[in-house]
Amino acid sequence: MLSKELIRDILQNKNFVMLLSSVVFMFGILTCFSTSPILGSLVLTVLLLLLLLFNVFSCKRVLLLVLIFYCGFFIAFFRIKNYDSLLLMTPAKGVFTGVISSVPVGDSEKVKFSLDIEDYSGQKVKGKTLVMMPKNKDKQKYLNIGQKVSVSGSLRKPFVSTNPSQFDYSAYLKNFNIFTVLYNNDGDIKCLKSKISFRWKFLQYLNITRNKILNIHSSYLESPNLEILGGIVFGDDAVAPPDYIKNSFINSGLLHILAASGMNVGLIFSFWVVILRFLRIPYRIRILSGMFVIILYTLMTGMGASVVRAALMILLVLIGKLIDRDAHSVSLLSLVAVLMLIYNPAYINNVSFQLSFLVTLGLLTTANIIFTKIKKIPNWLVAPIIIPIVAQIWIIPIQMFYFNTISLYSVFANIATVSIVSVISFAGFISSILALFKPISEFICYTFDFYNNYLLNLLVSISDYFANLPHCALQTIHPHIYQIVFYYVALISLTFLLKCEKYKNALIILVASFVILSVTSIRPVSKNLEIIAFDVGNADSFLIKTPQNKYFFVDTGKNAYKSANSQAKIIMLKYLKDRGIKNIEGVIVTHFDNDHSGGTKDFIENTRVKTLYLNNTDVMTQTSKDIFSAVSRINQKVLITQNNNLIYSEPALLMKTFKAHFDGTDKSNQNSTILLLKYKDFEMLFMADADSDSFEQIKGFLPHNIEVLKVGHHGGPNVVSQNMLDYINNKVSLISTGLNYFNHPNQGTLDLLRNTIILRTDNLNSIKISTDGVQYKIYSYDAHDKKYKFKENFISK
Repeated sequence: MLSKELIRDILQNKNFVMLLSSVVFMFGILTCFSTSPILGSLVLTVLLLLLLLFNVFSCKRVLLLVLIFYCGFFIAFFRIKNYDSLLLMTPAKGVFTGVISSVPVGDSEKVKFSLDIEDYSGQKVKGKTLVMMPKNKDKQKYLNIGQKVSVSGSLRKPFVSTNPSQFDYSAYLKNFNIFTVLYNNDGDIKCLKSKISFRWKFLQYLNITRNKILNIHSSYLESPNLEILGGIVFGDDAVAPPDYIKNSFINSGLLHILAASGMNVGLIFSFWVVILRFLRIPYRIRILSGMFVIILYTLMTGMGASVVRAALMILLVLIGKLIDRDAHSVSLLSLVAVLMLIYNPAYINNVSFQLSFLVTLGLLTTANIIFTKIKKIPNWLVAPIIIPIVAQIWIIPIQMFYFNTISLYSVFANIATVSIVSVISFAGFISSILALFKPISEFICYTFDFYNNYLLNLLVSISDYFANLPHCALQTIHPHIYQIVFYYVALISLTFLLKCEKYKNALIILVASFVILSVTSIRPVSKNLEIIAFDVGNADSFLIKTPQNKYFFVDTGKNAYKSANSQAKIIMLKYLKDRGIKNIEGVIVTHFDNDHSGGTKDFIENTRVKTLYLNNTDVMTQTSKDIFSAVSRINQKVLITQNNNLIYSEPALLMKTFKAHFDGTDKSNQNSTILLLKYKDFEMLFMADADSDSFEQIKGFLPHNIEVLKVGHHGGPNVVSQNMLDYINNKVSLISTGLNYFNHPNQGTLDLLRNTIILRTDNLNSIKISTDGVQYKIYSYDAHDKKYKFKENFISK
């Protein structure tokens, strides 16, 4: 075991103290951002008291850490706003005037940028909004950061997460002090003349310069090589890569290559110094010119978190060299983290910030120790292997937390590409700098791009190779915060034990950690029947979990207009991934309206669906064509639903489908599949878009006294009648609806349902019903606390 003296030496080590202080500072910021700041403060207090109780730290050290914690908390509290004057105006429609405060970026369909508002329809207003507008080439070429513009549109609140596992766009924009979104649908925007400050002029010049350089490169590089070079050299907002390239790099674990990173900063500086040394340039000039190159590169990339981190670290090291001072790398990393968070506490929520600092910490500690243990093999030979392995180990929990995947071949892909990316990065940067000199710009870009083209093709080939290997991306569950904290505590402990050559102790901790993380990943599953109504707006999607843990979906939400992100991808499939659910017993598509079937293709392509239940195969809409194409491509099992047909059963539970029959092509709603779910004494009837006339055709097959009615057609007119309600005598009416132009739910329908408890997803967010077959409980999703809460004012049979 470790001796007390060794433990004391570790705890008193200045570098460890600096690292611990920065972690406590970060914890203070995270506590401010959390939904339970009191709980976070309590956890830290208990931990510090335990350290004091066991004489690990002195009282003075504990008090200092408490002070650092509250410094982080209050810096975040006072720096991060929760609203601005624009938010108080929403919803609003009119003409907004302001200054573009971010580089306009977009894809083939839309453009977005942040706008510092100064005026709203003649009224002075101050605030920052995100403008979303369709792409307009004629207008867009005049848009630049610092440009004053006038744009008309609708000011709205960004969406919050009203479903478990859903991305919270409102919380994301809050990190940039943006609380509203301005939607401009006609692409019309006016550029206004105004005095521009030096700051905006400088940023405009950098953006114009970057675009000119990319335009020259576009003469010699075609897609996707141009986009990849632009991402590597200038950052991910330079040129958006095609979707197939992005997916390939995600699956191969090389997505970080498509964005300028901290590695680029180090590579560019290293190559720059080597060249100047070869040219026998004096030492001080090499250092000063290198610092200038780093600052220029950082500004041109848009100052991403990882680039800023690397730039600050290198600049501080170089300043130290100029004044003959050395700095320990871990202490320097901790200092840079604190400085960046003091400047902008919202960096703590930035995935790039988290990954950059964790990878760097891993390389400075774990990788460095491994290098010192392997003395017989030169570092230049083992570095391309050790660095990707250590980096992957240090970021696995973050990958699982945000992306639910682990790229199985990421280490090998990174080993295969690290040298290629190094050359592309430096060659791209040097050619871009030399491209500023007009007489030689064309020749320089032509020469460099001629060779870079082969390297970029090779890079794409390597990515495609690993991305197409079997099981290239392993789907994982969403880890708890305490599991992530435990993982890094164990990893740091292992690093110290390796440094102290306590290999037996390291092995014990490794095995124990693996067992603890494996056991805590096994989550108990309720034996109740559970039904989740996802909040998908004026659409339908329901998850049924049976007592034997079989999963069914009734409808799949809608596919977004002109977007690759259906509701299935961003809501329902994310929910399944977070819980490690890969097998779906059945997906029931009640009919082919987009708001019911839009996400079906994504379900059968991204999960293992045992049976797909379709209403028919005769309807030919774009949605149905996409579904049929996917079914044929992956050989999906399909059954056509029938009237009064048992599709699934297990002890005390059954699921039956029903269908009315009306002639006419406009009767798809009335002919949609109706589902009866029965478990012991509990029944729920899913009416899809069917109405009371449909019910009259099938009511002879249905039981009386159904507990829950999923009201048809989002509560539209004529979906229920008094005769229907008298027959089923339901206690609860569930309406899946949201913002729409059809006035759903209809007031007449609500009046008929007044004697039942009405549950609406537009008011309650996602709704969950849990029953043991006798009693049932109703929960609604709390957008603030991010969890389902029991509705005590509702019923329990």
